[in-house]
Amino acid sequence: MKRRELLDIVPLFAGLSLREWEEIEQCLYERRFARNELVFLQGAPADTLYIVKSGRVKVVRHSGHNKAVVLRVCSEGQMLGNVGVFDRNGYLASAQAVEPTTTFCLSRSDCFDLVKRYPAFAYAVIADLSRRLRGATDLICSLAVDRAEQRIARALLRLAANSGQPTDEGVMIGMSLTRQDVADMTGTTVETAIRTMSKFRREGLIHLHRRRVVLADLKRLQSIAHTHWLGSELELPQGNLCLS
Repeated sequence: MKRRELLDIVPLFAGLSLREWEEIEQCLYERRFARNELVFLQGAPADTLYIVKSGRVKVVRHSGHNKAVVLRVCSEGQMLGNVGVFDRNGYLASAQAVEPTTTFCLSRSDCFDLVKRYPAFAYAVIADLSRRLRGATDLICSLAVDRAEQRIARALLRLAANSGQPTDEGVMIGMSLTRQDVADMTGTTVETAIRTMSKFRREGLIHLHRRRVVLADLKRLQSIAHTHWLGSELELPQGNLCLS
């Protein structure tokens, strides 16, 4: 992805004129991260906003009891670290590269300067933080009341929406996914994740292909997940899929 493409795919820049974008582009710089390398650490000073240029980054929230919850997986064009940058209270979670990753970066001082100078940028910041708040509210409700099957089905659908690749067999999630990852994303135990994923495989909802999870029956997974929780955020890649 080239810098100019950010203007079309990143909501933060979508309302900018070409002249405004050319000015903002001068503030961007790139950083590269190896697989499993930390992008930033929970609680550290939030001095940089990151936009994924290539690769994938998982955002993980750690509790005081040595528990971890994977909040989301960011792929090309998605932002991370923006909550900490704008509330000045440090990064809300840790971010770790799932695979070799390159990011575009904006310093916090540049972010605040852009908010002051460009109303379209400020409105986009507000809209993005609102979406994050809505997503966090949904996650809290899900962890409190939903069965493990619902939470796991929803996590798989979110990953497919973020990084899914259409195949003849279904939508393949574009990253390796361990049972521990599934447990961390859904607030369940590893044993529950193993049991639920095995059940999904027996029932033909998912299968494995070269260590990647393939969602073979989207309609049934969506039914289990009750996708009205996901709103318009869920846009799965369709390709030539047969959803029946």
